[in-house]
Amino acid sequence: MVSAASMQDTIVAISSAVAPEGTVAEAILRISGPDAFEVVRAMRTDPSACRRRGVARGALVLEEGLCVEAQVYSFPGPCSYTGEDLAELHVTAPACVIERLLDRFSAHVRPARPGEFTLRAYLNGKIDLSQAEAVAEIVSGSNLCQVDAAQKLLAGRLGATVQQIRNDILDLLSLLEAGMDFPSEEIEFITTEDAVRRVQGIVERLEELLEGSIHYEALIDLPSVGLCGLPNAGKSSLLNALLGVSRSIVSDRESTTRDVLTGICELPGGRCALFDCAGLTQGEIPGDLLGSLMRQASLEALRAASLALFCVDAGKADLTADRNILQDVSSKQVLFVATKCDMLGDSQRAGRLAMLEQTFGLPFLATSAVAGMGLPSLRQVIADQVIRNMPGGEQQQDRFTINCRHRRHVEQAAAPMRDAAGQIRAGNIEIAALLLRSACESLRQVESETIDEAILERIFAKFCIGK
Repeated sequence: MVSAASMQDTIVAISSAVAPEGTVAEAILRISGPDAFEVVRAMRTDPSACRRRGVARGALVLEEGLCVEAQVYSFPGPCSYTGEDLAELHVTAPACVIERLLDRFSAHVRPARPGEFTLRAYLNGKIDLSQAEAVAEIVSGSNLCQVDAAQKLLAGRLGATVQQIRNDILDLLSLLEAGMDFPSEEIEFITTEDAVRRVQGIVERLEELLEGSIHYEALIDLPSVGLCGLPNAGKSSLLNALLGVSRSIVSDRESTTRDVLTGICELPGGRCALFDCAGLTQGEIPGDLLGSLMRQASLEALRAASLALFCVDAGKADLTADRNILQDVSSKQVLFVATKCDMLGDSQRAGRLAMLEQTFGLPFLATSAVAGMGLPSLRQVIADQVIRNMPGGEQQQDRFTINCRHRRHVEQAAAPMRDAAGQIRAGNIEIAALLLRSACESLRQVESETIDEAILERIFAKFCIGK
């Protein structure tokens, strides 16, 4: 994957989302390598209009007698994303035209492998390894928390902090080794107490980095949100309305939902796994094995959920059963939703919402799956609550983001640093120096892990083509 010969290839790929079939959208083709500008010039109807730097508009030849208009952005190396000559073609056309254009370029240059543009940026020193990982995480992020966390990696704050800690270790190491190199001199380069104090300070900073950072992998799983309530409380209709598809059977008969039904719900700033539980009953019904299993499955799903939407039919007069089952709902947080509000007039609806709030002690959000009432507000509230419950939540502004690879190397650095303090106290300076060197090497690998082909294959395999 990273042979010297392959790095000399000029590569091409579509680096934007592919437009749905039958639609017209802007697409971006990216070309990088020593022949990037020559290949683009050969495809243009007016080669003389090509620029080595900047933006030019013109036509690209798809085949004889057929051209497509494009804007060509030229970035000469090393001042480009990849560090090589790089051209981006912005074309507004149907997907079939973009594919034909890609085929034309692929006849002259090699199609890019997954992540190869970012790989070249890394190998050419444009970004470090953590920033390369952040590019993939930004592209694949499914919610704002993921994207924000990945942007922190891309900004390089982790690398700067790790580099500062590493420099402090090297400073201490130089003082210890100076003392070993000149043992007969009447110069004390650093006292034992000062050396131990410095080591302990570095250990504390490494532990803070581990304990106070957002673990990126914890943000990857979609948060789950469950609809719960009595049978026939309008949960299935609300699920279908929020998902935009008929995922659950809707019927006037009670208990038509027999299992936990799940779908992906689009929210402002992200997505969640939305599920509809079988209607809850007041305790288990003797002799009803299926009903007991349904109830158990619903409660277990709610227990694992990030948020539960407790649904109550706004037109019901007797709320005793609803109050009784609420005590069984166990979730990180509960949001109260009044359903079927389209069945009530404005004044009647206001009175019912006030009565629900008085009964349950919390306000209800008025909704109607049939009329679409309150659904945008409900999506926004769900998004706000889910983000608050995610790792880091609203307090992640000044926190670092680390992934499993970063965590492993920081832990490998912290362990010898803890041992080094004891060795310094015992007068074993040579052993302490070896431990400091080991910690320094572990931290170096956070930003520039010792490279071989297998490591790079593993890191960049999750990238999409064109990035």
